Amino acid sequence: MGRFAIFLCLPICASLLGACKDDVECEKARMELNKTWSELHRAAARRKLDGVDIPAWSEVENKTELLESSFMTRQVTWDSAAKASQAIAVKLPELHADHEALAASFRSSAETALKQESKFEKQCR
Repeated sequence: MGRFAIFLCLPICASLLGACKDDVECEKARMELNKTWSELHRAAARRKLDGVDIPAWSEVENKTELLESSFMTRQVTWDSAAKASQAIAVKLPELHADHEALAASFRSSAETALKQESKFEKQCR
């Protein structure tokens, strides 16, 4: 009977360990995503201070701040994040900066973050 219990416990224990690994991976991905949105938030604030296209950069700054806070804790605010992500995706093609390379770099980084967010949601939600 004891051996039988051990064989029943093995698959259950293995699945729990696998879940822990997934939790660790999800937590790592969440923290990376939070860091990415934090960096983009600071970049948007700098672009706004440059004085070019201030209304658009202000909106992007606000949305990146919202995204940063959405992924700050383990309890992700998915609905807020989705709305902010959609708003940023719409604004990206319209952004201008004093040097086009700055706007292009921001667009590229934001698009990468949006893809990273989508992947995170599929794996961990």
